[in-house]
Amino acid sequence: MMDTFAKFFYSIALSIGTFSMTVSVAQAEVYPFQAKYAVYYKDVKFGSGERTLRRLSGDSYKLTTQASVLFGTGGYKNNSWFSFKDNILTTDRYEHETSVMGFGNISSASFEDNGDILMDFEDGHVEIKSKPGVMDVGAMTIVVQNDLKLGKTAFSYEWVFEKKLETIQFEVVQKETINTIFGDMTAVKVKEVKKKKNRATYYWFIPKLDYQLGQVEVYKHGVRKSYLKLTDLTFQ
Repeated sequence: MMDTFAKFFYSIALSIGTFSMTVSVAQAEVYPFQAKYAVYYKDVKFGSGERTLRRLSGDSYKLTTQASVLFGTGGYKNNSWFSFKDNILTTDRYEHETSVMGFGNISSASFEDNGDILMDFEDGHVEIKSKPGVMDVGAMTIVVQNDLKLGKTAFSYEWVFEKKLETIQFEVVQKETINTIFGDMTAVKVKEVKKKKNRATYYWFIPKLDYQLGQVEVYKHGVRKSYLKLTDLTFQ
């Protein structure tokens, strides 16, 4: 259950900013922040999350994501280390831990210069043969924000989750006005391209807040099943 939640949370809890700016290709970059979220299922709050991006030194960053669901009976924590320079993100390593009802799993991975991914689990090691450019899901969320800053309307990424590589695609739908903790604001509506036609996930990014995530809605058979709302944020 927690693996599913972790994947869901990372795909929707994208980089959050707090101020308005105009970004050109030469200026696009990431900014340290702390953001908090509320997660709902059928309009009932069942979890919360927190994301913190820190600049370590120069072009090096650490992104920490923590989540708690079902009154604390399930939890997730992920640390992702990466570098970002000239609009290029390079993943270094990550560590994550999930827990459900007192039982937990811990794993980590490092990304080699040739693209190979070396993964460590409690029950052994896995080496994935890949190519440079593959990201972990935490680092990938930063790239989504940056690509929107650069004006892209369709984009896809390769990322590693657990013991396999996956490809995820997004496309811009339209602009809409949504209600946020800052009031009504214009947002760019983005759709995740899915193979299953009976499922849909939509994301709203706000240009006046540095193209940050304002909300997410997940649908099944045309009915909204869950959604996420930003509840608090600060720049570090």
